Amino acid sequence: MNFRLIFVFFLFISTIASSQELNIKGVFTGANVYIVNPFADSEDRFTIESISINDKEYSEDMESSAFEIDLAHMGFKLGQDLRFCIKYKDSIMPSIINIEAIKALSSFKLKRAFVDKDQFLNWKCSNELGSLPFNVQQYRWNKWVTVGQLRGVGTSGVNNYRIKVPIHSGENMFRIHQVDYTERDNYSDTIEYKSRLEPVQLVNKKVKTELKFSEPTQFQVFDLFGNLIYDGYGGEVRFDDLIPGKYYVNFDNTIGEFIKE
Repeated sequence: MNFRLIFVFFLFISTIASSQELNIKGVFTGANVYIVNPFADSEDRFTIESISINDKEYSEDMESSAFEIDLAHMGFKLGQDLRFCIKYKDSIMPSIINIEAIKALSSFKLKRAFVDKDQFLNWKCSNELGSLPFNVQQYRWNKWVTVGQLRGVGTSGVNNYRIKVPIHSGENMFRIHQVDYTERDNYSDTIEYKSRLEPVQLVNKKVKTELKFSEPTQFQVFDLFGNLIYDGYGGEVRFDDLIPGKYYVNFDNTIGEFIKE
């Protein structure tokens, strides 16, 4: 009797050990997925034992070398996160052939956007297919620069976002940028905002130890070869170790130059 119990116990342990799990995360983009189900030589059967998606058991026939899963038929919504748990036997791992079908896509549509009195950029968008970062860009110093980032909700309904943005004097221009696994850039239309701030001025164009601005501002300092030396925000920049010569400075919404003596 004892030998029989020991045999059953080790058989149970062996069955658990031979069972493996493949866990895959993705997002429902509207496409179905295709599963490769290898033949398990040791069991004389196909290797997949069960599939669950977001803890919902897949109940269709899996006794074939490849099959399609209709995710919409299982009740999933566009942009919904997916968690596949595929249990299988043998050493040959099953796979999703079209893994790109469950990768987030940048497909957002901007519905409304504005900068409020507290200098926050607000926007409303729809048609997201998975959670991806939104990059907030501002046109400053003849180029677009990223000034903030927010993680998208990722669902296909209307989603609202709000982020603090730097404001300079005069006309301000912003845009929302996103990129997915295809490396395709997706940009919103330009969002404009006119500031009532007074233009910032360079107080001194000949510098011994520090460069001063009339008001605190974002700035960048470059040498004659275009190398960035200083980058920051403030009303002055100290140059204790700067080699004498000519330099360029980006500040407020303009570009200037100064001489380090």
